[in-house]
Amino acid sequence: MVCLLAAVAVGGLSAQTDERLRKRWVGTLNGRTLHLEFYGDSMVVVNDEHALDYRATGDSIVASGDTSLAVSYRFAIGRLLLFTEDGEVVTMSEQDALARPLEGRWVGAPSRWAEQSVELIMNRGGTARWRRAPDGGWVYGEWDRVTRLLTFTWLPDSTVWSGQYDPAGNAVLFEEGPANAGTVVLRRVLR
Repeated sequence: MVCLLAAVAVGGLSAQTDERLRKRWVGTLNGRTLHLEFYGDSMVVVNDEHALDYRATGDSIVASGDTSLAVSYRFAIGRLLLFTEDGEVVTMSEQDALARPLEGRWVGAPSRWAEQSVELIMNRGGTARWRRAPDGGWVYGEWDRVTRLLTFTWLPDSTVWSGQYDPAGNAVLFEEGPANAGTVVLRRVLR
């Protein structure tokens, strides 16, 4: 858990919020990467398990959840600067959709499996696992990315899936994915 400052927050995005916040921002805090993603009415800390309760105004952000923070902010030279109560400054850069890391949990329902979905976990270092959710056994393998194209090789039989990453929809499309399931669209689970 990354904790800038524990806080009690009030939900909702204030009408005074600076529109420039509504992007994905990436910075480093205490040697760890911090990803903040702002939408019209919500804020996500990527890879947190639970949604945030938060309030953003024209100059401050207060949020509580897996990651808690209470900071003032401003923009300088295309960067988002977060100022913590203890005087630390976190410099955050906007992250392009195609540059987003793909590690994490992805889920979706194959076209030929009406009652089951697929859960895919992509790890750093190019390892992955998938299963029929919620009770299927895990199949382990490796993945590789070349821009929008993803290739998965599953062990022990070296089965290969090829897919395309859609950065705008934050989804991966497999024409023929797991176990002859047909077309599969997996969406990234951000929390």
